[in-house]
Amino acid sequence: GCSYPRCVTASLNVEYLKPTPIDCELLLKGKVIQLEGRKVIVSVDLYARKQLCARGEVAVVQVPEGWKP
Repeated sequence: GCSYPRCVTASLNVEYLKPTPIDCELLLKGKVIQLEGRKVIVSVDLYARKQLCARGEVAVVQVPEGWKP
């Protein structure tokens, strides 16, 4: 089984800043910006060739063990 808590996406926002090339490695830098009970908000920046191409923020909510959609 998975050792990570199961979560569902509550919201997802992506800001596309530049075209992202597909012929190079991508670097994602993420950070937890809010942790409140079962809710976690994470921001992520996506870089290609050292240029910021996209920025996103996701809010997820941990679901109880054994939860089925």
